Amino acid sequence: MKVLIASILMAGLAGCATQPGALTLRELETPQHLVTERRRLPVDFAAVQQALFKHQALCGETFVFEMEPDASSYGRVVYRPTPGAGWEQSVVISLVLLHNRSVNAKAYSYYAGQLDIVYRMFSAMMKPEVCGIAEGWENSFSH
Repeated sequence: MKVLIASILMAGLAGCATQPGALTLRELETPQHLVTERRRLPVDFAAVQQALFKHQALCGETFVFEMEPDASSYGRVVYRPTPGAGWEQSVVISLVLLHNRSVNAKAYSYYAGQLDIVYRMFSAMMKPEVCGIAEGWENSFSH
């Protein structure tokens, strides 16, 4: 009986230890990890996705647009440095589609020093033909 109980406890502990400390998306999208935000970007989700495809074709840089399941007004643009990268290594721009078809955006990163990649992500969304950081659109990057 003791062996059975010990086996069950060990199996339960082994299941908890599969990925110790792995950051979840919900843990990343918190004020603690907020890098910057932009309000009323003059795009909708279809325009964002089209811009990201165009940017990938022209620049070879991949940022992925994802819709929030069961919530058509919420989406995100995700940068992963490698295909299997976890949320702690990724950079995320959370998007909220507003009633006037513009978008509010908040960028999140677990690690500091990711502002350049955030700016490249915004540039890919707003000026997909620019490979790098675009200047001169209405929500400028000036501080």
